[in-house]
Amino acid sequence: MASTLCPYCKKNSHMTPKWGRLLAGAAMAHMACTCDECHRIVIGEAFGQKLGVNAPTENFSYLSDALERAEEITWLPLAAEAPEVHDVPDSIARAAKEAYSSASVGNFMAAILMARTVIEASAKDRGITSGNLKSKIDAMKDADLIRPAMAEQAHEVRFAGNDMAHGDIDVAPDAIDAEEILALMGSVLLEVFQDPARLERIRAKRVAQSS
Repeated sequence: MASTLCPYCKKNSHMTPKWGRLLAGAAMAHMACTCDECHRIVIGEAFGQKLGVNAPTENFSYLSDALERAEEITWLPLAAEAPEVHDVPDSIARAAKEAYSSASVGNFMAAILMARTVIEASAKDRGITSGNLKSKIDAMKDADLIRPAMAEQAHEVRFAGNDMAHGDIDVAPDAIDAEEILALMGSVLLEVFQDPARLERIRAKRVAQSS
């Protein structure tokens, strides 16, 4: 359990404890650790039953044992995770990755708002620049850039993002809401950019092999 995604080097790395204190009847531990890859400092908050005795310590094996016994560890600062977004224009890929990384650290409103941005940027990349987002999505459908069913998915991203964009935030989205909206965003990117790019690669390879 002493391994996690480092917020600095972005590698899944073991965290080596350097100093710590056990609290709350030895059921909680605060530890300063270093990433084995980049050696920068992260803070681990470990929770579990009987991690050790209540005392500050710099004993490596004592702290390591406490980490291994922990039932849950929270690492700070939070490390944002985002999958690579291939076959998509760089600016749109950056926005999509920001949506994914926002969701990974619990910023669900920001994730949904960025998903809406990705949909609009996708339309603009395909030359559809006039009108509001609703009309842009419908124009992508009319131009056969997306199927009608995919247009409905894009509109759902629009609806969710509109709430964030227009200040309708009384009901906060949760992790499932963000996950579903990001899945719809990913489906739109697949249809607009990634599937055509894959087809072009396969076609080019076939043509090259037959010539």
